[in-house]
Amino acid sequence: MIMKSFKYITMGLAMAGAMSFSSCASDFLDTIPTADVSTSLINQSLDNLYFALNGIHREQVSQESGSQGYGGEPGFMVARDCSADDVTWLKNTWYKSANLNWQSNADGNASHNARIWRVYYQWVMNANLILEGLENVEVGAGQEKLYNQIKGEALTFRAYGHFQVVQLWADRYVAGGANTHLGIPYRMDSKGGELARSTCKETYENILADLNEAASLLAGIEVNDVNHFSEKVVWGLKARVALAMQDYANAAAWAEKAIQLAEADGNALMEGDQLFCGFADITTDTKEAMYAAKTQNDQTVYFYSFYANMSWNFSSTAIRQGVKAINADTYDTMSETDLRRAWWDPTGKMDVPTSAFKKTEYQNRKFTARATSNAVGNVAFMRLAEMYLIAAEAYARAGQDAQAQDIFSRFQVTRDPEYVGNGNTGDALAEEIMNSRRVELWGEGFRFTDLKRLNLPIKRGRNFDITFCTFLEKEAGADGWIWEIPKIETDYNPLCEKNY
Repeated sequence: MIMKSFKYITMGLAMAGAMSFSSCASDFLDTIPTADVSTSLINQSLDNLYFALNGIHREQVSQESGSQGYGGEPGFMVARDCSADDVTWLKNTWYKSANLNWQSNADGNASHNARIWRVYYQWVMNANLILEGLENVEVGAGQEKLYNQIKGEALTFRAYGHFQVVQLWADRYVAGGANTHLGIPYRMDSKGGELARSTCKETYENILADLNEAASLLAGIEVNDVNHFSEKVVWGLKARVALAMQDYANAAAWAEKAIQLAEADGNALMEGDQLFCGFADITTDTKEAMYAAKTQNDQTVYFYSFYANMSWNFSSTAIRQGVKAINADTYDTMSETDLRRAWWDPTGKMDVPTSAFKKTEYQNRKFTARATSNAVGNVAFMRLAEMYLIAAEAYARAGQDAQAQDIFSRFQVTRDPEYVGNGNTGDALAEEIMNSRRVELWGEGFRFTDLKRLNLPIKRGRNFDITFCTFLEKEAGADGWIWEIPKIETDYNPLCEKNY
């Protein structure tokens, strides 16, 4: 699973002597990077390796292949949500054919498919280059913590990239099953070359092994930047992985560990007016973001940014013609006193910047760009809210109703001040928690993988137009739930078997 372009990237490093890491000397997103770090310089000091680490974080919000629809992980978040049942819009714009209509999912020739694959494996390769550099660099007195941080973050990147890939390009993990079906090639060095797909079981074991080592390395280290992986984030990622494996005992325990670390570090759930921050400045307006891309107004993200596709007010074609809307049925799951109802306009009559902006019922108000001319904004990759919802769901699915209700109530009352548990237990309680999760994490890239891990069908609501989105329902396990391996990968790496 390391396609031809991976080979190209590797060769490019050798020939040009430049890594694909962009570097800067301070916080990685504070300014536009001005130089690349050469491979020969990287291995000379821990400081240089840290610059390279910054570069991978910067790559998370970098434009891919000059495409307006692909701004790194924020763009992939949009793609995943548009592939599911909670995001719709009116006019043909980015993400319609490839994602909303599933035209790329089972197509190995689809450029959309290949781009996402390539980016995640590029991060993996760069993380491996850093890990290999650490084997040769001299660690001076007092640099042990820096060494541990760099290694811990690089291992986290390796695990994160593989986890994102296995959720899309392999069948779901089944708790209690053998899970010997094909997973993905797990790249543990930067050499590239042919590599067979590990089993799904082996893939998840490798992901957790990397995260476990990362958690140990990052334990007790103060990571002052929300842009970097920290111990709390690693535990949060472990909780995500356990949830995908239906390992509910560990998912609950690890999410609670992440909550404990995050709240000790000053993170807190949004409440009241904080819920209407618009998310573009979430790292400064609230304390809920545990890990985020923090961007500045002088950065050049333009029309490929998250807010150019998911806000309601930035002046881009993707919004003027197709402002995103929530599934009306999902909206209806909220009580009348749920503050999050204000994240969408069910009437389709709220103000928009100009008459050029189309209006639609249930349109997004959750994400607000800083201005109609400024699509730069923070993007939260992990919020404290998610950890509460993981813990609550995991407890409920494990049959621990009291624990589930307790932690869910602690979260839900911050969204609905009048919330009182209605006595739900078992599946009904799990469904109540999942409904809140759909609302809370709308637009943040979780819905497609949530449906897949639970083996549930897609059921799009009454405000979806079948003439526009092609289908309203998709059975669990249908072709397209597992994405096809890109052809350029299998051409280069014949050991990587196709899915279809």
